[in-house]
Amino acid sequence: MFEPVNDLERSLMRAALNPSYRPQFYRDLLEADIFIINYAESDSEEQNNTMSESFELKVPKIERNGQAWLPVFSSLQRLQEFISSETAYVVLKGRDFFELTRDVHIVLNPDSDYGKEFIPQEIERMLDGSIFQPDQRYTAQEETAFLIGRPAVYPTSLVKALCEYFAKNKFVNRAYLVQFYNPKSGEPPHLLIAIDASRDWERIVGDAGVISSEVMGKDDIVDFMRLDDSDFSQHIINSTRPIYQKSFLKKLFGY
Repeated sequence: MFEPVNDLERSLMRAALNPSYRPQFYRDLLEADIFIINYAESDSEEQNNTMSESFELKVPKIERNGQAWLPVFSSLQRLQEFISSETAYVVLKGRDFFELTRDVHIVLNPDSDYGKEFIPQEIERMLDGSIFQPDQRYTAQEETAFLIGRPAVYPTSLVKALCEYFAKNKFVNRAYLVQFYNPKSGEPPHLLIAIDASRDWERIVGDAGVISSEVMGKDDIVDFMRLDDSDFSQHIINSTRPIYQKSFLKKLFGY
């Protein structure tokens, strides 16, 4: 049974069980200490400690489904559970390790109840912060005929995950879900989440994007927009019910 022994493992468990926690897990992983098996020869005083800039790192690879992966661990306990004999290891910040090992596949806690695989593209997006940013932005340059309606298939899992995230963010007041179609975009009809946020918009939309990519299929399009005083925003507000509404008490006491 997996019993978390540090904050990173608690974050990992929450993210595995609830997509609304996954953006925070990415942030936690970059800043947390991770444990890495190191077969490189080094002075005994450097073993099992955070290394200096000149140290050599030699991580054993493991194979999963024909792909080579570098194993890393969220705690010394997870590392010890994985190995069969005493071995040297190093402790690095997640960000530092990912910077050292670009263009490789990494698996966190192999053979454990809670872990995660990271492909190179995902790691790059974590490091440069683009994983928390929209894939693209669109601004209507002229009057455009948008079509909105109810989704043919209601995305229950996505709505649940987003609402749980919104409830934890004090700046989100309400959110709406519609099926959206812009004939000039070349994209098929897809989901649009319209969010009323008082502050911190870039972080909110970035986190919501991470959640939607985790919950929906890779070919599913989900757009996000910030509600404002425009006619389009008012049309969404007047034509549909919110999927999320901050409670009166949270508004009253500012949390």
